[in-house]
Amino acid sequence: MKCYLILFQICLITLLTGCQVIPSLNANEISIIQGVGFDIASQHKLLGTIVYPEYQVDETSKIEIKNAEGETVREIINRTQNEVQYPLVNGQLRIALFGEKLARKGLFPLLDTFNRSPAIGSKLQLAIVEGEASKLLSIKKYGKENIALYLSDMIFQNAKTGELPLSDLTIFSFKFYDEGSDPFLPILKKEKDKIRISGIALFKNARVVSTLPIKDAFTFKMLLERFKMGTHQYRLDENEHVVLGNIKSLPHYKVKVKNGNPEFNIQIKMDARIQEYSSNTQNAANPSKIKDVRKKIMRNIEQDTMRIIKQLQENDVDPLGLGAKFEAHYRNFELGKWEEQYPDVKVNVDVDLNIVHSGIIE
Repeated sequence: MKCYLILFQICLITLLTGCQVIPSLNANEISIIQGVGFDIASQHKLLGTIVYPEYQVDETSKIEIKNAEGETVREIINRTQNEVQYPLVNGQLRIALFGEKLARKGLFPLLDTFNRSPAIGSKLQLAIVEGEASKLLSIKKYGKENIALYLSDMIFQNAKTGELPLSDLTIFSFKFYDEGSDPFLPILKKEKDKIRISGIALFKNARVVSTLPIKDAFTFKMLLERFKMGTHQYRLDENEHVVLGNIKSLPHYKVKVKNGNPEFNIQIKMDARIQEYSSNTQNAANPSKIKDVRKKIMRNIEQDTMRIIKQLQENDVDPLGLGAKFEAHYRNFELGKWEEQYPDVKVNVDVDLNIVHSGIIE
């Protein structure tokens, strides 16, 4: 019996090794695209920017940046292919940037192309650029390093440990196709020879219709997701400021429906520590003062969240997914009716802040 089993295994290995129909490629003989950028070139054409490392004989590499125009992504890649030594492949694409004008016109054709490509990973980072993506990707300061990997890592670490909400191709696509929800993306800005995250772009039907400044990112994230880490500074009075370090933050949504009209109650529970406190007149060591600071911070958070929600409603964008939450609680949900209700729907926010450790100094 064992002899038959060994014979079967040998035949199976021979069969599998002899059935390779996809030719293998030498890693040193391909150009691996790791970053792309798109801008409007003309009424019907895109300007595409492609970032890829070119490996040298001595095992070092230099970063190449190519530009080409075309009506589709495939045409841009084909035209770029005519200028490079080895085949362009996109199996390691890490980031895709979109110029501001293009993003306001609409990104659906490009995002649809990404979703249809099996070679593009679902964790692809996406971002909007204030100005043109081609100029940002061509900043000379980053010429000796891989700007595609730099930007991808910058966005990821700011979402994982900072104030930026999580976003990638998977999250964007889910919110885009989810009935009663709208997507968002981070905004990058070129300032001289530096790049920084400047805000959050809010989408309706794959088109940017409004933005939030970076100062609102922490509060926006509190409304969206459970997260740890991140800090934010609050101005409690003219000469009183506090830096709050998040330990754990969790939003909880409740939906009340009366006669087909929803009302949303959002409770934000947060455990945090006061990392820094400054005041010209107050004694921070007093326990009663800690209690007063806590109340002021909660009031600030509630005011900030209500201001952001009002902006979302005024611009008819729903990144919080209130419509999707309403649909989950109401069997007679109609998208058309909800879209009429959304700008005036009542939303209440309650903040429960637990200061675990003050750590404050004057």
